[in-house]
Amino acid sequence: MQRRGPWLIALFWTIVVVLLVLDWRASTPHDRFAEPPPLALGNGPAADAGHCSLAPSESSSR
Repeated sequence: MQRRGPWLIALFWTIVVVLLVLDWRASTPHDRFAEPPPLALGNGPAADAGHCSLAPSESSSR
């Protein structure tokens, strides 16, 4: 088995670093506050408060 030259390894890592830098420079900053609310296990978006703090409505009193 022939040993590859260290220049090939250096070329590989140089390409990887260049691609990472180009991706980082071209991408938009991540706004962590612009994400959708978490989902409540398939029940749609999570409520803002617990069910016991909600005011009773006409349909729930029947």
